[in-house]
Amino acid sequence: LFLLVVLFWAAVASALAFKLVKRIPVSVGLRAALWLALMPLLLLAPMADEIAGARQFEALCRPENAYQVHFKVDHPRDLRQVHKGHGTVAGRWIPISVEQTDYLDRRTGAVAASVKAYSTEGGWFARKILRGWGPWFGRGECAMKPGQVRQWLTTAGTV
Repeated sequence: LFLLVVLFWAAVASALAFKLVKRIPVSVGLRAALWLALMPLLLLAPMADEIAGARQFEALCRPENAYQVHFKVDHPRDLRQVHKGHGTVAGRWIPISVEQTDYLDRRTGAVAASVKAYSTEGGWFARKILRGWGPWFGRGECAMKPGQVRQWLTTAGTV
């Protein structure tokens, strides 16, 4: 199904490029060159947000953006896990959801560390055409597995 959608859009983009170039009063060789330049642009136009959004998503998933350590505690039992809930990251090409979990010091209540989990369904093409198949470029989620959190807290210097 996916391949059929891509082939269909390639045919539509080719026909649109041909109709646009046909109206320009220049030589046949220049028309062919314009068609060759316009065709890939029209082919990728519906997925431009998907391509740019995938890069923005991967930037959010870098460790310096997803995990923060504020100070060290003596033992893991000194930490209390608090889920801050869901939200949406503003200013992105594609909708990106974020869920933050804070690790509080039991004695002071101060945030010792924070972990963010990001997820996305992709850009316009992935959400409207592929319907739930996830993003076309890149991954749809970046989050630690429950067993990795304790390991990360230890190696990051929190405990």
